[in-house]
Amino acid sequence: MRKKTRTMSCSDRKMPAVLLPLLEKNYARYWWRAEDEYREAMKDPFRNIIFTLLSQNTSSENTRRAYLGLKSNFEINPGVLVDADENAISRAIRPGGLHRIKAKRIKQISSYVLENFDGDLSWVFGMPREEVRQEILKIPGIGDKTADVLLSSIHGQKAALVIDTHMARIAKRLVLVDEKADYEEIQQKLNGFFPWDRIPREMEERVVGLFWLLAKHTCSARKPCCDECILNEICKKII
Repeated sequence: MRKKTRTMSCSDRKMPAVLLPLLEKNYARYWWRAEDEYREAMKDPFRNIIFTLLSQNTSSENTRRAYLGLKSNFEINPGVLVDADENAISRAIRPGGLHRIKAKRIKQISSYVLENFDGDLSWVFGMPREEVRQEILKIPGIGDKTADVLLSSIHGQKAALVIDTHMARIAKRLVLVDEKADYEEIQQKLNGFFPWDRIPREMEERVVGLFWLLAKHTCSARKPCCDECILNEICKKII
């Protein structure tokens, strides 16, 4: 009688802390050269949201080019952008792709922030995380990922782990979740995978960023390099 194989879930496991140095060793070379623009944007809630919007469905380099294009043509605040010509915004962010759609959303976001918060999002620093999340998700064009990029910039990745296509893919391949898992479940299970007790608060963003680079470059969508992956030993699906 043949022995049945079964799928093994890693959902109750954590990434071994001994792999943390390997993240740095293997993926630091991919670290985004536009970190300065990213860090600048992350300090201001409105610019944070606009930067994240520009990052949708495009590469890191194209996000940088679109953000710099917008920054060189306009002051990035809702009062300026709500009055700016939509076609002019579209031309400024063209390198990022989907520029017409994103230009329209920039106008909508700017209008909403002005009408509902008098153009000031500084309240996000003082309100409880979940209350902020609920309010931010009301802004037109803002979804879970954009809200968590903002929240993680304030509270850290452990409190608001950002899930995008790459993070969702690696969570599914690790069998932390199944293929139909939604954003919240993926976030919960992947968050539990990180050995947070071994990661200093000031290193959370760095570690998660390096893990994201692993997901992007090694656990890639079309040709994953499983033999080279530092997670190979804990990513066996069949026993």
